[in-house]
Amino acid sequence: MLTIDWKERLKKDAASFFESKLPSQNYDFEIIFNAYPARVNGKIPTEVIGFVAQILIQMIGKNHERYIPFYKHLWDKKGEYGKQAFVYMLARLINKKPEQYFPMVESAIQNADAHDVILIMDKIFLPLLKKDPEHYLPILFRWTESPVQVLRKQAMNLLLKYLKKDSLQIPLVLAHFQKHWNYSTEPFPENQILFLKSLGKIDHELYLSIYEEYGHTREPQTVEILCAAIYAADEELEPIVDNWTRSGNARVKKAALSAKKVLGKKK
Repeated sequence: MLTIDWKERLKKDAASFFESKLPSQNYDFEIIFNAYPARVNGKIPTEVIGFVAQILIQMIGKNHERYIPFYKHLWDKKGEYGKQAFVYMLARLINKKPEQYFPMVESAIQNADAHDVILIMDKIFLPLLKKDPEHYLPILFRWTESPVQVLRKQAMNLLLKYLKKDSLQIPLVLAHFQKHWNYSTEPFPENQILFLKSLGKIDHELYLSIYEEYGHTREPQTVEILCAAIYAADEELEPIVDNWTRSGNARVKKAALSAKKVLGKKK
């Protein structure tokens, strides 16, 4: 935990950097906290980076657009500490002018590692999503279909985390996934399966209603997704699965037989 003395020292060093270094495009911001003695596994604590970023944003104030090259440099050139500072700064700035700063965030997240993707999702994107789901859910949907595996996985994790807090958005999310079920080109059925399993734990009645709705379908991909999403024994699912086991389509029958085994094991 930062002591009062160290907070004052960091404020002083941040002011020195802001006044003497930043105007000349010297972006070596780590000079601000180099003197800080405490380390966690040999690294400056995240709390310190966040505090320094907060102080700099306060000093930048209304002139924030003037320092866009600085924010970009932090992400592109200043390693782990720079990426952390970038996230904390953009989390504050993005509400001031989202049309200016969100493209920077989206560009950064495309080539971030798992740790940084999670940081961006939690600190920047989730508050935006909570504030304006109508605008930001389609962006999250797009990320769940990204060819970048790390982004795709963490986007799905965030979507499920969000739905547990705001179940009112479930119908919209369900409609998004359903429109893909009947297309053999669906690229990431694992996301569909994960969503349905999570839905079953959030709203089991709605989950069961989906199986009732599709109980007579013979579309292989839809049946494969539904069968793979069965996660617990449920008497209401047994006749639906039994019906699929009698299909003449090899893919439908194989998926149903596998699901029947799962239902049996879960009793």
